[in-house]
Amino acid sequence: MMLRTGAIWFGLLALYLGLAGQAGLHEALTGAIVAGLMTAWAGRIRGHAARRYAFPAGTLRQGGRALAGLLPATVRTGRVLLRAAVSGAQPGHALRRAFAHGPETDPGERGRRACAVLLASLTPDRFVLRADPGRDEALVHSLGRPGPAPDPRWLV
Repeated sequence: MMLRTGAIWFGLLALYLGLAGQAGLHEALTGAIVAGLMTAWAGRIRGHAARRYAFPAGTLRQGGRALAGLLPATVRTGRVLLRAAVSGAQPGHALRRAFAHGPETDPGERGRRACAVLLASLTPDRFVLRADPGRDEALVHSLGRPGPAPDPRWLV
């Protein structure tokens, strides 16, 4: 418990310092206070949550993969939207993609599903419209031509 709390605090501090744009005593102190408040808030939410979430081992790898694909996806989106503005065509498609839902009672599967939907929706060229419980598919809106079928566990 203490190790997890420390890791959350350190991760939030690193995020704050990375986004601050400069390093100094003022940023470090402010970051430590903000990270402490956010860690306490996260702990309070976790303590009162009716459902538990856990993040499986592949979460960081998939998050890095999604972040690495942001620039190419942004370029594709700009190209598709520019082409649509010139031609007047509708560039979007709603696609059904395989999405392994997993057991509802497993906290690791809940965390994976939440991260998968979030990561797939953060890309500029697609977002998840619906991922219904009990169905092993997700409805995804995509700009441009549909690419290859993504990993059914992660949608990215």
